Amino acid sequence: MPPAMLLRLSPWVKQARSVSLVGVALLVSLQTACVVPAASEPDPTDTPDTAQPMPPQTPPEMVPDFVSDRVLAQAAAELQVPLAELSILRFTPEVWSDGCLGLGQANESCLQALVEGWQLEVVHQDQSYFYHTDATGAAIRRSTLTNNLPPSISDRVLAVAAAESGLSVEQLTILDAKPQVWDGCLGIAEPDTVCTQQAIFGWRAFVAGPQAIVDDMIYHTDMTGNDIRLNDLE
Repeated sequence: MPPAMLLRLSPWVKQARSVSLVGVALLVSLQTACVVPAASEPDPTDTPDTAQPMPPQTPPEMVPDFVSDRVLAQAAAELQVPLAELSILRFTPEVWSDGCLGLGQANESCLQALVEGWQLEVVHQDQSYFYHTDATGAAIRRSTLTNNLPPSISDRVLAVAAAESGLSVEQLTILDAKPQVWDGCLGIAEPDTVCTQQAIFGWRAFVAGPQAIVDDMIYHTDMTGNDIRLNDLE
């Protein structure tokens, strides 16, 4: 994430020494109620049909303090930085495919069982680090993956892409995904569309299928994957 974006978001980012329900509520509020003052919005009488409606948003499930505290403490130790310099930005509840939390190495034997847990994004200055945990935070692993789109959102993106392309999920692949901060239109606005000035944490995912059948598709999502939109303007 660019430094300028982090500076702009810093008033709402939960600080590392107090990962509380209040801090998480501030993050959630960005997706639901962070709108510019009425004086700066267009007069609705001038643009009656241009504002793009926002679908209902489901607030993300909150990360328990005992999980986030343990993740931040481990991140501070691994990165060798003060705990107070770390923040948690994105987070999603996940079900990992094995006891290695989806991060097993080639020479590692992982328990073959579904494990409920979390994916959390820890931010230090302008750098993001992704962590996988179990439900209690007793097991924590830092991701070494280049694509950290949460599995729950990845599954939803592929399902949407399959429905829109007429292909099966098995024919599609997510080539890459990057964390993003969107406006109220998730960064996709038709001409003359007014987007609310919200800061929505989400993802930009690149989906590929058989080249002879379909071109690559770019999807924008919110943090939970409840809102997924094809960017056909690029």
